[in-house]
Amino acid sequence: MATLIGSSGAGDDLIRKLHEMGVSRSCTTIQQVMERRDAINQVIALERERQERLLEREMRTLRSGMNKYRLLDSLLFFNKSKKSHEYLKRIDHLKINRDAIIENNLLFLYREKDILDRLTREYRSELKGYYGELLVLDTLERLSDDYYVLSDVRITREFGHKFDGKMLKSARVDHVVVGRKGVYCIETKNWNLRWKSDDRPTPGEQARRASYLLYRYLKYARDIPKIRVMSIVLYTNTSVKGKEDFVRFLRYEDFPAYLDARQEILSDEDVKKVVESLRERDIRFDDTLPDFASEKEEAAVADLNIVENIPGGETT
Repeated sequence: MATLIGSSGAGDDLIRKLHEMGVSRSCTTIQQVMERRDAINQVIALERERQERLLEREMRTLRSGMNKYRLLDSLLFFNKSKKSHEYLKRIDHLKINRDAIIENNLLFLYREKDILDRLTREYRSELKGYYGELLVLDTLERLSDDYYVLSDVRITREFGHKFDGKMLKSARVDHVVVGRKGVYCIETKNWNLRWKSDDRPTPGEQARRASYLLYRYLKYARDIPKIRVMSIVLYTNTSVKGKEDFVRFLRYEDFPAYLDARQEILSDEDVKKVVESLRERDIRFDDTLPDFASEKEEAAVADLNIVENIPGGETT
């Protein structure tokens, strides 16, 4: 089995969002969130019982204090304290407002229940992304021991520049697969229809932009001169295949066979160096190259190393 480093970025993002909205921080995985959603009514019932016990304990403490001061007041014929009356007023308040006090202490759970009840409706796309990444991770984990899989890798170049006509400074990679057969920058998509968005890059563009930054980092900041980074989009639940230059689109279960057919291009030392370079999964680098004549020439040289052209116009 492949060595896994990191976890699902989509799942981690959704967990953070749910925590900020009030879902229990004891839930650290989507599975735990879903289990809590199924059990939230029972959690509320148990908490109500606990609040009732706490209220009873407080009332017993107040009665004990009231009885002590009543005895003290009966022995004093001057300068009597009114502590016993204060205890009695507090006890009466708890009796009259018992249900309201308990319900008020349960408000945080009612808010959490509302969020969890809306989870599958309002966060459907986030959940789909998470489940898609789980399918891909399960497939990648079954690769041989020679491979490393790094998930949710963030990479930022100190000085952004234009790439494909758009500013490029940072990217987030769903998975990076590293082995003797190369480095594969994987974008996971769990969609049903053709990708349509005017303000977001397509899955292929996301993979290509991330691959380019990853290539720049490994070659120039980490001094791995013969490195190549392949752009891969793995889709999980659609029959609609994408097609973009310099990107390979595959069904997620077809990726292992795709790897098997490729030749080894990295040494064990190179593999180890790439993995160590990416292990932190939050990378910032500066690869300023004053010897390049222009950004256009720089991008052209990079493209030759990122991709491999094959007959028919498709790329890997």
